Amino acid sequence: MSCIEEQDFDQADDIVIEPTLEASIFYFETTEDVINSNPDPAGFYTNDFNFDAFKDDYFSDNVIEGSIFYQLENTTSKPVIVTIELIDDGGNVLDTTTLNIGAEAVNTTDVEVFYGGTSARSLDIIRNTSALRLSAQNLGDDTSISSKANPKLIFRSSANFKISVR
Repeated sequence: MSCIEEQDFDQADDIVIEPTLEASIFYFETTEDVINSNPDPAGFYTNDFNFDAFKDDYFSDNVIEGSIFYQLENTTSKPVIVTIELIDDGGNVLDTTTLNIGAEAVNTTDVEVFYGGTSARSLDIIRNTSALRLSAQNLGDDTSISSKANPKLIFRSSANFKISVR
């Protein structure tokens, strides 16, 4: 004879799985020569990138909260503004982040933008994003040359989002 406690297999229903997914979004690098060769006051660079990763049904149905991290490094002799716009299928701008960095900056400019959770920015912005627009504007002249070796403007971005698997 043996005594066993009745098994409760409904415990599996109580399991919560919420992994955090992290991935690079895009990387942009340009030299000071390229910046100097395009003196357009509207900006020396603008490009739209197709980005449907956030619109994937599995992701958009299960995303809980997260952030996009932007980093700007500038060793050129130019103060620069970089603008990132999240765009929907209709070409409408859903969200904008602007990064300013001085010439020959010692430190990088780091910005983390939060979506969902207790953030003021809605997850619907992320769910509806189908493209990213990156624009860069030279706030300096188009002739100066940095004293640094191989001066560049480097922009990095990554996303970090928590999703509900169960």
